Amino acid sequence: MIAQVLISMGILSVFIGSILVLIGTSMSSVEGSSEQGYTTARYQTSDDSEHVHKGPEGVSARPEVRGAGIIMLGPLPIILGTDSKSAQTLILLAIVLMLMAFFLFR
Repeated sequence: MIAQVLISMGILSVFIGSILVLIGTSMSSVEGSSEQGYTTARYQTSDDSEHVHKGPEGVSARPEVRGAGIIMLGPLPIILGTDSKSAQTLILLAIVLMLMAFFLFR
């Protein structure tokens, strides 16, 4: 009986989460396109240098983007990361998740 309730709640939460992601993505794309005001004037070769952040020696600085992800296949983790700091953080998270799985489902 309790297993059926848990399975139903899991399926329902996945379904609701999928709908929320779909709604959030569509709302974000509608708001983003109206706020940014894409026009052909934006892509002209005029002097847009005031909008570009300059680093040392006038080289345009790009923001550093870091990210990582973990895929748990049962108790085994697959860790993906763009830099070592993010990967190390996920290694610690994977160890915690493996220990939780071991103690909860043994």
